[in-house]
Amino acid sequence: MAKFEPLHKDSHGNVKIKAMTNVADLANQHAIGVVVQEFALAGNQYPIVFVKNPDSDDYFPVAIMGLEQNKNLFVSADEKWEGRYMPARYTHKPLTVVPNPDDNKMFAIAIDMEASTVQNEEGDALFNEDGSESEYLESRKKALMAYVENEHITKAFSSLLVENDLLHSQNINVKVKGKEYNLNGIYIVDEKKLNALSDEAFLSIRKRGFLGPIYAHLGSMHQVSSLIQRQAQLLED
Repeated sequence: MAKFEPLHKDSHGNVKIKAMTNVADLANQHAIGVVVQEFALAGNQYPIVFVKNPDSDDYFPVAIMGLEQNKNLFVSADEKWEGRYMPARYTHKPLTVVPNPDDNKMFAIAIDMEASTVQNEEGDALFNEDGSESEYLESRKKALMAYVENEHITKAFSSLLVENDLLHSQNINVKVKGKEYNLNGIYIVDEKKLNALSDEAFLSIRKRGFLGPIYAHLGSMHQVSSLIQRQAQLLED
């Protein structure tokens, strides 16, 4: 279980973060959230679809990495990562950004003290001996805050798709070596509706820089074949 604590020099002055050696915690995740800035790279290997938040009407994009629940086809038997691209959401671990309880417009950095990469003996130090932030921590914080901004842009992107009624429900049903797999509850952009938009609506999407992510998402659906190949290999093994 993760144990996040607000990062502070007094509590974590001796904490170091070592390089990740395995991705065991991804083995049971068949989908990982992505932001629009990742669509081009992630879409070259994984289908990117949208899922609906069960607690709201919001939609958010995920990269599909398995044909069945709780099975990531890109984690090897020895818990190594076999994908060409690792979603940024995972690379920020064991650090994360949390809202300031006193001001929801402000954010703070938190660290998962239960993560295997968190050490006192080896790795990159978060603080210097004088208590100041290390260059390593400064770079990690900058990357995290950029990701938070990208999440806001992605939320605006998804909202725009909904406003223009461009998302429609889609089931992925495939058969691999006689076994059927069904991925339900996913949504993709309806290309016919996209092409039927008014000039004004289409231009609005283009001006906001969202056409690229839309086409990257649509093109990524061809990567379902990659999942089928990996599933077939898994069944053979």
